[in-house]
Amino acid sequence: MHLKKQVISKTKPLKGQHMFFISILLQLPLSAVSASWSVSYKPRSMCVFERSSVDFTCSFDYPYLNTLKTTKWFKLYQKQDGSQEGIFVYHSMASEIDQLYKDRTVYANQHKNCSLQLHNVSKSDRGKYFFRLETNYLGKFTGPGGIYLDIAVLPFRVTVTMQKENGHIHEGDSVTLRCSTETCTPQQGPFAWYKNQLLLPQATENELQISSVSHNDFGNYSCGLRNSRITSADEILLDVRYSPKNVEITILTSGKMEQGNSLTLICKSNANPAVTNYTWFKIRDANISSIGFDCEFSIKAASQKDDGQYFCTAKNDMGSQNSTIITLKVEVPTSNRHFLLTATAVFFFVIAVLLVLFGLIIRRKQITPKKLDTEQTPAVTVTEDIYENLRQSPESEESHTNLIYADLKLPSSNSERPRSNTQEGYAVIYSLLSYKE
Repeated sequence: MHLKKQVISKTKPLKGQHMFFISILLQLPLSAVSASWSVSYKPRSMCVFERSSVDFTCSFDYPYLNTLKTTKWFKLYQKQDGSQEGIFVYHSMASEIDQLYKDRTVYANQHKNCSLQLHNVSKSDRGKYFFRLETNYLGKFTGPGGIYLDIAVLPFRVTVTMQKENGHIHEGDSVTLRCSTETCTPQQGPFAWYKNQLLLPQATENELQISSVSHNDFGNYSCGLRNSRITSADEILLDVRYSPKNVEITILTSGKMEQGNSLTLICKSNANPAVTNYTWFKIRDANISSIGFDCEFSIKAASQKDDGQYFCTAKNDMGSQNSTIITLKVEVPTSNRHFLLTATAVFFFVIAVLLVLFGLIIRRKQITPKKLDTEQTPAVTVTEDIYENLRQSPESEESHTNLIYADLKLPSSNSERPRSNTQEGYAVIYSLLSYKE
């Protein structure tokens, strides 16, 4: 009986304890009574750069009447045999932390807050991380799912995607340039985009979208983190194909644009792919004629016949465009102009002199016979050459003197007159005639 009484006496306090616990539970909020084992992670996956820091946001809960004893973070990694093993990244007992993570983790250590900071991450930190808690009464719980950490291995690389598959990028197409690493793309920023090594101020995301590309978007692109050119990616060419643009003519000369100098007209344009066909045209007197089919049109010795208007047409697989019209006017050099003026003056002077002489000759022929008819020839002596001055009495101070050479035929040798010093029966008479007009 005594034993029975003892048993009963021992059971009575137990009933009293249960009643005490029940009375306490009735006084607690419903949320505390209904608490259960739980762990919440945010985010579920992360991508960070090497040598950076990462925050694992975490919260947990456990049933009431349990006392928290141990908290720990561990990482699962796969062994060579395919099995998985965990190493402690953080442990409430510091001696349990793996050597790889000592002095690299900071635990929040707040009520039901299990957030963890991991510093100076490296490629070896890639993997899945879990939080585990242990309480009295042998309560143990590991938050399912965990957080997956990936490490972005630099440098960046730029990839281009477009709506069309296996085709060229043409003007008007939609294009997306993505800045990423070999493994993953961190959401940390801001990002920086460069075109032909010049910063694009408005582009700060890891993607650069161009809804309708144009020839102005053609160029080399790279990306990186703003204020850190070390992380920049290698350049990639955005190869936009377009018809010739900005077609113009450049003139090259060996000197001034003067007669005799060489000229070269060059047809320039901006096109992708490069221009394959050129055509040169000349406009003169409202007529258009084709004069060449190369990028350059050369004139070896320019002259005024080359004056006129010129334009060229550039063409590739995407289309064609005409240049603006230029006017070419070849000038005559100053030295040549002086020579022509001098030659012209001399020519007209000679013509004038010849006309004057011709007029004098005609007039002399009209006057001379009349004068000779009125003159009386004096007697001559045939013993010597006859040099006789025949003068007409001056009638005025103004007179003209002409020297006349005449051949006179003498009588035959059988005449009584002596033979003179003549040639074949002719005597030379030099007469000086003076007459008044």
